[in-house]
Amino acid sequence: MVRFNSSGHETDKRQKIMNTILIAIFAAIVICSTILLVVRISKIDNNNIENNQINTQNSVLGAEKKVSSSYAVMEGSRNILLDGQNASSKLPMASTTKIMTAYIACISGKLNDIVEIPKAAVGVEGSSVYLKEGEKYKLIDLVYGLMLQSGNDAAEAIARYLGASIEGFANIMNETAVKMGLKSTHFVNPHGLHDDEHYTSAYDLAYITCEGLKNEDFAKICSTKVYKFQLQTGENKCYVNKNKLLNLYDGCIGVKTGFTKKAGRCLVSAAKRNGVTIVSVVLNHYDMWNSSMANLNRGFAVTKSVVIAKANQCFAQVKSSSGQILNLSVAEDVVFAAMQNENLNITYDIKLLENLPENIQKGEIVGEIKFFNDKHLLFVKKIYTI
Repeated sequence: MVRFNSSGHETDKRQKIMNTILIAIFAAIVICSTILLVVRISKIDNNNIENNQINTQNSVLGAEKKVSSSYAVMEGSRNILLDGQNASSKLPMASTTKIMTAYIACISGKLNDIVEIPKAAVGVEGSSVYLKEGEKYKLIDLVYGLMLQSGNDAAEAIARYLGASIEGFANIMNETAVKMGLKSTHFVNPHGLHDDEHYTSAYDLAYITCEGLKNEDFAKICSTKVYKFQLQTGENKCYVNKNKLLNLYDGCIGVKTGFTKKAGRCLVSAAKRNGVTIVSVVLNHYDMWNSSMANLNRGFAVTKSVVIAKANQCFAQVKSSSGQILNLSVAEDVVFAAMQNENLNITYDIKLLENLPENIQKGEIVGEIKFFNDKHLLFVKKIYTI
């Protein structure tokens, strides 16, 4: 019995020791597991934060990608939007900015002014026509350099001459955009070098272009392939247009290329066929040439040319105050760009000049004629006798 009891006590003792060891091991396992779990949770949380940041960045970039490119197709005479994608989205537009710069110069009445190149306009970043300080250019020559060779230095020279400073000229640009009723455009500079506060939309830029093309000087400049001129010093200059579409697309009349890393490839193009003008704007389109030609094709497909009056043909007969019968005509075809399914109601109103001579000869301008579609004024033209 004693031996049994001794063995039992020893067994109990060993059991207690084993239990203590097991409890210690279990506790150690629990503590280690807790530590590992905390560490693991910490790592998971950090990963989640990192993943959330990445996902957020991706979602932001994804959202930007959806509106990072845009296009607009517009009819040129009435500024009617024909087609577009993200057309009202605000995007950087690179050197297509120069369309507004050129337009302001063309309507300034100062194209024949002599501009002395200031130091601030020399060595401007980006594309250049290599102006030198103190050189003297006609303003119109600078505009050609601006539009054909995309001279950022030419843009600065124009801006400082017409606006006294870059800020002053940017104010003129913004005021002009407001007068046009544009709401998605803000200019900071005359050339389009990147600034986060410098942007437009495809719609706004198409509208600006349509207005520009209504100006004869602007239309002539942006459709010119090669421009040669001479400085007052006798130095000969030659600018070659960078717009390849002038040679690629039938009827192309301009307008302006643009590129920066942030704006991507941008192109504003226009074409005129049978009196119908179509304007295309693509912002951040890698294949801007083909995209633009496709846009122009779509524009012509949904419009039609309506000849209202033929040049040098009798359009109307009126009797002068002296009783003379006058056969009246216009100097050029009067063409209206209509939509394919548009119903037209063309009317006109002729107003003769006062105090016309009793015996009016052929070829004399005798007044003006106004053409209307319903009550909307379309054209005002001089009218003469044939």
